[in-house]
Amino acid sequence: MKTILSTLAVLGLGLAAAQPALADNQPGTASAVQAAFAGVTHQHYTVYVMPGGMGFVGPDGQHHDTISPSFFVLKVGVPVTFTVVNFDDGSHSMTAPGLMNIMIAPGTDESDGSIKPAVTTYTFTPTTAGEFKWHCVVKCDGPSHWSMSNSFNGPGQDGYMAGLIKVFG
Repeated sequence: MKTILSTLAVLGLGLAAAQPALADNQPGTASAVQAAFAGVTHQHYTVYVMPGGMGFVGPDGQHHDTISPSFFVLKVGVPVTFTVVNFDDGSHSMTAPGLMNIMIAPGTDESDGSIKPAVTTYTFTPTTAGEFKWHCVVKCDGPSHWSMSNSFNGPGQDGYMAGLIKVFG
């Protein structure tokens, strides 16, 4: 079975080399995406939630809550499973109106001061093609809540607590 990394490579994201069978397709084209998904019967993404101290550094020079990766490619009619590993002791979500709403369980505070990550699994089958903006609906990234503020196209800063899902038909 082809992996989602092959699909991302075809889209020009540079995460893996495209498979030889895809060499005749132009990166990012519908035919390249269709070819990448040929024979795929299930997709799987592992996603990580990192608290401010572990998250990416924003333009303000501070670490912020982060969900990574933040960009996903799905195919209509192909089931997808998101396994979300939350290293934060707060709840989060990945909410894409009209597509999905993953409520992410919080990690557990341990007696030694560490956090035992929580694992949330969410499976669904996309039924509609399109671009879907996702964001966290749980107010997080305190005290500034910078990663929750609006970015260029909606709630949440893309690459932190927001991103994009492209669903192809």
